Amino acid sequence: MASGCTNQGNVVAVLVEFLFVAHLELHTLRSEKRAGELAVLLERLHRARARVVVWVADEGRRQIFDDYLWTYQKLAFLPHVLWSPQLGEVEDAIVLVGEPANPNRATVLVVGDDPPPGPWAATFDEVHDLLAPGPAGEERRMFWERWQKDPADTGEEQE
Repeated sequence: MASGCTNQGNVVAVLVEFLFVAHLELHTLRSEKRAGELAVLLERLHRARARVVVWVADEGRRQIFDDYLWTYQKLAFLPHVLWSPQLGEVEDAIVLVGEPANPNRATVLVVGDDPPPGPWAATFDEVHDLLAPGPAGEERRMFWERWQKDPADTGEEQE
């Protein structure tokens, strides 16, 4: 938090700037396969009645994950929607997105593939990511360490 105070005649102006960064939870994957563990995490968050946005930047992966959520477990149902801007705001508890949007007013962001834009991710109360084992997971951990210091400067190229 940064603050400053200026005296302008009889009026004292106080500027207070809060830097809020979401609570970050990094989950270590047991293998390179992320869909199954992602589904389990979403199921846990859904049971806790959290509204969730799932960031899957790649359109093909997003469609595959959407299909997977309908079939990953027999007799299970994880309500979700594959969102596009044409849908506008939605009431679904879990929304899969490929662009920075929060159409269901979620408080939780779950990262399904590549890291999202840092400033957008910082608008959520909680951020969850699954780290692959090995060097890829360490690179991702470093991304999040930079993000916690400054969400706008993560060392990643943003479009």
